[in-house]
Amino acid sequence: MRQVNYLILGGGIAGTTAAETIRRVDQAGSIAIVWDEPETLYSRVMLPDFLRDKVSFEQLFLRKKENYQEKNIELLAGASVVNFDAKRKSAILDSGEQIQAEKVLVATGGRVNKLPIPGSDLLGVTYLRTTRDAQAIKELIKTASSAAVIGGGFIGIEYAQTFIKHGLRTTALVREKSFWEPVVGENSGKLLSKLLGDNGVEVRHEVETDSFVGEERVRIVKLKSGEEVAADVVGVGIGIHLTLEHLQDSGLTINKGVVTNEYLETSVPGVWAAGDIAEFYDVIFDKYHTLGNWANASAQGRVVGINMAGAKEKFETVSAYSINIFEVNFSFLGDPVADQETEIIERGSLEEGKIARILIKNDVVVGSSLINLPHERSVLTNLVKTKRKISTSKEKFKDLSFDLSQV
Repeated sequence: MRQVNYLILGGGIAGTTAAETIRRVDQAGSIAIVWDEPETLYSRVMLPDFLRDKVSFEQLFLRKKENYQEKNIELLAGASVVNFDAKRKSAILDSGEQIQAEKVLVATGGRVNKLPIPGSDLLGVTYLRTTRDAQAIKELIKTASSAAVIGGGFIGIEYAQTFIKHGLRTTALVREKSFWEPVVGENSGKLLSKLLGDNGVEVRHEVETDSFVGEERVRIVKLKSGEEVAADVVGVGIGIHLTLEHLQDSGLTINKGVVTNEYLETSVPGVWAAGDIAEFYDVIFDKYHTLGNWANASAQGRVVGINMAGAKEKFETVSAYSINIFEVNFSFLGDPVADQETEIIERGSLEEGKIARILIKNDVVVGSSLINLPHERSVLTNLVKTKRKISTSKEKFKDLSFDLSQV
């Protein structure tokens, strides 16, 4: 059994940031990163830029092998954890090697959900998560004339923009009345559908995929209604599932993810979790939840690295994520998912081409989704962070001319 001071399970942005933060504080401790991908850290958020020829393949990579060597961080790339014992702080790898540590970070993230329907193994049915996925999609686009997008959300939006950029006849297949309606609401969903439609994407609402049809390569997406949509390449974006298999008998408390406190430490002292897999106690919202985005994973990596090296810093941030939909900015901030206790106010309208969906609990703004209103992101973020009670009429929120800083 090999011994290290710090063992990082997962080499994405959370794990790498944690390892480098530890090294800045602890110059001598041995650090090993176990990552099931065969390469160094790359930017997942830049994969769509690579697909749209905005960056080269080489520019995706944020670290080179020598960067790890310079910091005396051992990267075990292409290695998977098959079993983890939290109490003993030991991990067994798929190679049979066993590593034991004084302190461990679990940051193994997740994998894409796949559509379990006939024809899903045909060439051309794609998922976007890794550099290999992106390379395969780029090659498929070269020999395609039509494309389909299945699933809403950020990945669906990125797929649609990519296919249009490459001149493919593109159809987005949406189960709801509008794009991403369960998350952003009806009016914001309609605006997203309109933005896609205005840029050449045919958005088909209230449809469900039955199967993929083709000989070796997909050629048709068959809907449950019996209709057929031509597609030489299909982009599926239906979310991810957390990589929890190797943790089921670990001794960690697991709910939706690996449960941690506000310091990102798990129920087992000396073991932390960060990134997509962490179900952490959020001191701003006074609840446990997971946040699956790049910015959050990076921020958690920094805090958990400091804490593993001996500090005790709470993770406290207003998570935010932003992309462009063609020429329009779309952002999430705070906790943008409504529940039964949430009051929702919409600012702007479909007709104005700008909508802020503001979520409020107990007269405090807790989150928002913003379409074409990037300048309001900072003031809404501040309202979430400071938990300032709303003292003015909420009806004023609906008017875009009202200054939100005056709430």
